[in-house]
Amino acid sequence: MKAINWIYDKDFELTFKNIGKDLWEDLRQEIAVIILDYDQDKINEIVEKGRDIFRFWIVRVCCNQIHSKYGKMYKLYNNIIPVEDIMKFVKEEEDEYDQQPLIDSINLKINDLYWYDKEILKMYIEEGSVRKVSSITGIPPTSIFITIKNIRKCIKQSLSY
Repeated sequence: MKAINWIYDKDFELTFKNIGKDLWEDLRQEIAVIILDYDQDKINEIVEKGRDIFRFWIVRVCCNQIHSKYGKMYKLYNNIIPVEDIMKFVKEEEDEYDQQPLIDSINLKINDLYWYDKEILKMYIEEGSVRKVSSITGIPPTSIFITIKNIRKCIKQSLSY
């Protein structure tokens, strides 16, 4: 079958590598299964239109497989955890990091805040949501959100050396 031969040649390999990244070979195999299961008259119709039209169709199918939540490859991609993320869970043998100085620095910075900001932050911590603080105070949620965002930014900037 011409369509299967095309997806296994060098030109199409580059297409799969560009779209599928590390899982390009798995993507190519999935596309081969799709081609074999697809209505063969329609496949032949696409193939007869030429290699470029067929490549366009393959690219669309690949993109659907990777980006559509219904595609098999999308589910596979979203279940893969990058090595960097796995390493976050691996406990390295090092001394426990004393976080108390960081906590003290944050508390000092909070105490230095303008009274309004300090009260909004305190309510946000107690209530747990911008909408709850908004309903209690009557201040629009957007204003509360921006205030909390600016407080966080200010604290982060003061902690970075």
